[in-house]
Amino acid sequence: MSEKSWVLSMIRHPKATAELQYALNTIKPIMTDTEASREEKRKTLCMLVDELSEGTFNLKFIAEQIMTIINMKEEVCKEYPDSETQVEGILEWLPRMDTYRGLLLNEVKAHRKSCGLKV
Repeated sequence: MSEKSWVLSMIRHPKATAELQYALNTIKPIMTDTEASREEKRKTLCMLVDELSEGTFNLKFIAEQIMTIINMKEEVCKEYPDSETQVEGILEWLPRMDTYRGLLLNEVKAHRKSCGLKV
């Protein structure tokens, strides 16, 4: 999503934007803590996603922001043989994102491609 589209989405949906921003501010300490384990961070992100209202969660731009938080760095991508397996791995700890499986798969593919890994 382009920056302009993101801004327009925020303007069109101020309550959803505020809800997401509040949730992100709440989990920021654990997500930026270098001492926190990957498991702890995943549980925290899952909690955030699960607590979002249906109206907020059902907005595509919100789902796209959640996907930017999911760790898809090269070392994580290398843990999976292909994109579909990686998406299944993500959905094991973040099941609500199954609603956006197609978007998530596209995002994973893009990350894997940029790392030169099997898509």
